[in-house]
Amino acid sequence: MQDLPDAPWIREAEMYGMPPYDDGPDPTCPVCGEECETIYTDKDGEPVGCDQCVTLWEAYEWCDKHREERN
Repeated sequence: MQDLPDAPWIREAEMYGMPPYDDGPDPTCPVCGEECETIYTDKDGEPVGCDQCVTLWEAYEWCDKHREERN
């Protein structure tokens, strides 16, 4: 079997380590503008908020709260 040499960028990484990568700015919510980890979209893919500006509700809890507001 023939011995294949490593590509130049692999040899460079072995000698000098990985180059520092700039991932760019942290992601921000298109709705509220805050830095976020998760962006929520509707069924059409349009953003509706993020983990900073959207509240997660249990369905029964939300229905109970809004039922009280209607009465």
